[in-house]
Amino acid sequence: MATLPPNDLLDLLLDAICVVDSEGRFLSITGACESIFGYMPEEMLGRPMIEFVHPEDRARTLQAVERIEAGYLQRHFENRYVRKDGSVARIMWSARLSESKGQRVAVARDISTRDDVLPDERLEAEAVWQLSAAPPTLTPPGFGPIPLSAQDYTVLHALARGNDDECVTRKAIVQALGEDFLDYDQRRLDTQMRRLRRKVEQACGLQLPVSTVRSQGFRVYQRIAIID
Repeated sequence: MATLPPNDLLDLLLDAICVVDSEGRFLSITGACESIFGYMPEEMLGRPMIEFVHPEDRARTLQAVERIEAGYLQRHFENRYVRKDGSVARIMWSARLSESKGQRVAVARDISTRDDVLPDERLEAEAVWQLSAAPPTLTPPGFGPIPLSAQDYTVLHALARGNDDECVTRKAIVQALGEDFLDYDQRRLDTQMRRLRRKVEQACGLQLPVSTVRSQGFRVYQRIAIID
């Protein structure tokens, strides 16, 4: 049975291993607690984790918590924590519900300096969904990539190519799929969209930013950038 490294080795970890109870309070923090969060572990224990989250990130952080408590493994979730000195740390989390079902176990990594993009520019970029062709994936803001089928990718690519707030017609999507619009069963497209929305929600807890325009088509209401 696997065990945690000895305490003298935990101090060498670049990540922090956190255990949170069902009320969201820190039970234990081992590893790089002070270097990531700016607090000693004893200063955080017993306090609600949401207290340390940047106010603008609290709502979606609680959404991620709901997914974890529903039994989903959450990978590559990003949010911001406010350190003791007032500076902001950008954290990437991987988390799951523990076997006891009453606690959440998470690994935190500081990614504040992972590239040379200024913080404001990074936040702006991460507010955009990204659609990649190789391999076909959709990356929601603050989450890891979601694998797509070829058909999923084609549909999203047709939607993403539309102008801002423009309705992309059913005909345009069907033609992008290489089908004859007059012979195409429209129920297939509706089923495709339902499955795609469900896939995204199950993967990250967010809603796919595509609304249905009755009898016309679909509209993207949050930018999806195409990364070729």
